[in-house]
Amino acid sequence: MPHFKKRIPNLTGCVVDDGTLLLKKLVGAGAFGKLYRGVETESACSSRRSSWASSSSDSSLSSSESSSSSESKPRVYAVKCLRNTVMYDGQESLAANERHFHSLVSNHPNIVTLRRHFTDSSKKHMFFVMDFYSSGDMSLAIADGLYHRNSALIKRTFAQLGDAVTFCHNLGVYHRDIKPENILVDHEGENPRLTDFGLATCYASTYDYECGTIPYMPPESFLESCTGPCYSDFSDAWALGITLINLVASQLPWDAARVSTDARFNEFIGGKKSFLHRHQPLSRPLIRFLARFLHLEPWKRIPLAEFAEKLEGIEDLFISEEELERASEGTREWARREGPGRPLVGESHTHGVGRGVIPRLALPVCRFAVGEASQGFRGVLRRLRFWRK
Repeated sequence: MPHFKKRIPNLTGCVVDDGTLLLKKLVGAGAFGKLYRGVETESACSSRRSSWASSSSDSSLSSSESSSSSESKPRVYAVKCLRNTVMYDGQESLAANERHFHSLVSNHPNIVTLRRHFTDSSKKHMFFVMDFYSSGDMSLAIADGLYHRNSALIKRTFAQLGDAVTFCHNLGVYHRDIKPENILVDHEGENPRLTDFGLATCYASTYDYECGTIPYMPPESFLESCTGPCYSDFSDAWALGITLINLVASQLPWDAARVSTDARFNEFIGGKKSFLHRHQPLSRPLIRFLARFLHLEPWKRIPLAEFAEKLEGIEDLFISEEELERASEGTREWARREGPGRPLVGESHTHGVGRGVIPRLALPVCRFAVGEASQGFRGVLRRLRFWRK
């Protein structure tokens, strides 16, 4: 079993990757690693300029001038530093597991690009060099009200997100921790990019119960409900459904899909459509769609391949003005709070469990791959507060 008593030291100000990257600023930290804003050093920038000048020597002057400006500026990256700890003899480290799966799917336009990776001289730490996005993640866009009553934006964003997840599944990669905090977007809330493959797996079915972030996990993921293996593709699809509710309603429908402890989820089981109509500001067509997409039996859910197509066919995702008049006071209050400043949650629900005050770029580093560990080991991590949910 790996030993996690000592945390990774703060490497702010250090130059890594053979003198090519300066770790300029620490932007996030977790028990297993840290995330930095990395900037190319002058030597790396000069080397790249020389390489660019050599390759463009045969091109016209005008075309050279058009890109010389961008080539002369130091590039900025998100640099993620993880423990390169091996769990068991003969297995890859958790960091190597994440690197492997992220690399496989990195060339999709809606997945954060992993540019390169390297280890330090001690081989104890692995670094991921990724594209840097200053605009933040989808949870912040929700908080800023960018999706409020904007059905076109939500459908456009989800079409891209669904395509990215389908791309992963077609390559045999299952994310298992899809949520707004793991989806980066631009300043308008568009062009989503999936990130953080720390819990990813290549197994379509596993016995890794309670793997992911609790509000986004399907009911079959919980030990109390298990009757067989967990299906990784169905887990990703369920998480997309909960994320969709979050975008439209700016809140989570329940704390956990647990029959024994969550009153709202029990109410949902008792009457899916009526529950969603009473507690969420969703249109009738969207409620009918979600009732099928969030079916309790995984194999009866709408296939992920049909997700974007069926969602596109719904004209308006938000509750109509006529229905709003007959809605609960909480739903009417939601409709009155337009634009930035609207609360992320409804009543006692928390948006993004365990998010705390971590800066926006810290989020991709807060989840680490413990899904392939034994149930007992994951329990140890939870008790030691190393496995955040």
